[in-house]
Amino acid sequence: MNAVLLGLASNPALPGRLLDRLVVFPELGFELASRADLSTGHVHALLSHGDPSVVHQLLSTHRVRPADVPLTTEPVALALTGHPGADPAVARVLAFHPDPAIRRQLPERAHHLPADVIERLAGDDDPEVVAELVTFHALPPALALAVSRHPAAGVRHAVAASPHTPAPVLVALSADDSLARELASNPATPPLVAADLLRHHASRYFLASRTDLPVEVYERLASEIEPGILSELAANPAVPAAVLRHLTGTRALLRNPAIPLDLLVELAPAARIGTEVVPRVAAASAAELRTLAGSPVTQVRMMVAARADLPLDLVQSLVLDDDPGVAAAVVTNPLVSVTQLWELVSRHGARLYPRVARNPSCPPELLHHMALAVSSAEQTYRAIARHPAARGETLSLCLEDAQARHLAAAHPHLPVETIVEFLGSEFTAGPAAANPSLPVAVMEDLLNSTT
Repeated sequence: MNAVLLGLASNPALPGRLLDRLVVFPELGFELASRADLSTGHVHALLSHGDPSVVHQLLSTHRVRPADVPLTTEPVALALTGHPGADPAVARVLAFHPDPAIRRQLPERAHHLPADVIERLAGDDDPEVVAELVTFHALPPALALAVSRHPAAGVRHAVAASPHTPAPVLVALSADDSLARELASNPATPPLVAADLLRHHASRYFLASRTDLPVEVYERLASEIEPGILSELAANPAVPAAVLRHLTGTRALLRNPAIPLDLLVELAPAARIGTEVVPRVAAASAAELRTLAGSPVTQVRMMVAARADLPLDLVQSLVLDDDPGVAAAVVTNPLVSVTQLWELVSRHGARLYPRVARNPSCPPELLHHMALAVSSAEQTYRAIARHPAARGETLSLCLEDAQARHLAAAHPHLPVETIVEFLGSEFTAGPAAANPSLPVAVMEDLLNSTT
């Protein structure tokens, strides 16, 4: 589909008379279905295309009721069954559809299946239909037990892996060693049954992430040498601290929300601290945050500074930190004042520019200052191009970088003449056409020339 038409379809400033002309294009249906300004006529026109993705979007945004959707094709009917208000009769018809490919899709698509449809699909001649059913829907205990004895191995594996399978059925399946992996990964498998699967090496990776096992299972898993198993174990919040202390060579420890603070501090100097908040720091109490913020270990202070919901006094103290890494972590916090943003830029220079430009409070003057002061800094240009406060003259300074150009093309503050110019480039035509500052006369010319 023409990128310009797609852009126009998502342009919030598109006038109604042009929207009237776009709804006739089936390929624009999904983009248009997301708009908030659709009239009843527009909705009916979109439904007439019979696109299941459009039907789903209109249903999910409550623009139509299930009863308003014309059942023109099987994919539309399948999309309709995903809505809680769908008529159960639709699922009943699809359950008897002659094409097994349609019947296979029904369990995943349907929000709810009537009991008679579940029984019908459980006895389907196609094992894949049965496997899909047990994967996505709960069966009555007696029926689940019967299906667990299905002659097709794929169905039995699906029953063992399904969180909807009743616990007694899973216990019965544990006698089959070929199902060990599925049972180990299934959160519905009773803990003692899962623990007994430790004898199967293929199950240990899945057991390592379970949070309901006896301590001795975690202790045995800690003696493994496979990195994948150890990583899952190290990130598991149910693993006792004593076991975690034997896993200090595993980077995944920092992902564990229950890691002891002293161990976190011990590991921090060798850790790669990104922009995401470390889970244990995200869960830290106010008192713990203050302790961590006063740590002599720079990486620990960086972890604290990355948390967005810090108390104001902690933000203020971290802003004054001499380390540029700490400054870079805290500078995106909206509690950092405009004056402090200027001070941080002055103190730490261009290395902070991309992060400063991500602060929602960053003023237009500072964005312009950074765009002028930096050269060949793609990340800074891209961050500025995303900022809603960037002025047109500032955006124009960022256009050397291709990605920043693409981002700026949709920015409403970009000069109109530049928006129009960007319509001529395949890379920027779509976002430029979606720019709400695009003159209506230009929108109309574009529509006339492309339809």
